[in-house]
Amino acid sequence: MSLDINKVSIKTSLSSCFGNNVKEIEASNEFFNELADKAEEITIGSHEYLFRENDPSDYVYVPVSGALMLERSTSTGSRQVFAFLFTGNIIGNAKDTWYTFSAKTLTESTVIKIHQKMIRDIFDKYPIIAQRYQEMMQHILSLILDQLFIMGQKTAHQRIAHFLLDMEHRLGHGSTRFHLPMSRQDIADYLGMSLETGSRGFSKLKKEGLIQIDSNYQITILNGANLKTYAEG
Repeated sequence: MSLDINKVSIKTSLSSCFGNNVKEIEASNEFFNELADKAEEITIGSHEYLFRENDPSDYVYVPVSGALMLERSTSTGSRQVFAFLFTGNIIGNAKDTWYTFSAKTLTESTVIKIHQKMIRDIFDKYPIIAQRYQEMMQHILSLILDQLFIMGQKTAHQRIAHFLLDMEHRLGHGSTRFHLPMSRQDIADYLGMSLETGSRGFSKLKKEGLIQIDSNYQITILNGANLKTYAEG
C-alpha cells in the first residue's frame, strides 16, 4: 500500500519519529512528498516476523500502530528480547548487510516501510531531517544503555518495577491503567530472568499494593511514587 502522508495515523507516527514540530522545518514538505512517493504502508498479522536475524537489511520500518519486539537468538538456542517498540519508533536501521536481530509483531501492526538507500539519498538532500533522525537514533541508544544498567544493577523485582513504569509512560498516555501487549515470557526474556521469577515479582508488587493485575495483560499502577521508590531501591 502506498504511503498517504495525510492520514492521521501516518502523521502521528512520523511526528513521533522526527519530532512534533517537524512540519516547521524548511523543505519538510518536499521531504514528505518524496517519502510518500517512495515509501509504503504495510500491515502484518500478530506474532509474525517483519524480518529475521540474518535477513538482508534492506529496509527501515516505522510503526504506525500495534506493538513489536526485537529479539536475538543465543548460541544455546534461547533468546534475548532487547526492545519493545510502538508508534513512531524506528526498526531496522543498520550499517551491516544483514540484520543482527529479528523483529516480531506482538499484535497486528501497521508499519511504514522505507528502503535503506532511500533513507541515505533523502538525508543527503535534507540534512536537517537527517539530523532529527540521528537524534532519534541516539535517544534509542540511550534507552538501551539505561536498560543495560538496570539489568546489571537492579534486583529482579526492581527490574519489573522499572519495566512497568516505562510501560505506563509509553502505553498509558497519561493513564495509570494500561494493557501489556507482550506475554509474561516476553517480559522475562527482556528482563533477563526466568518466567517463574517474573511471576513472583508481579505477585510481590501486587501484594504490596503497588499495582493491580486485572489479567496477565491489564495492569493498573496504584501508587506511582512508591513504585518508583521501590524501583530505585
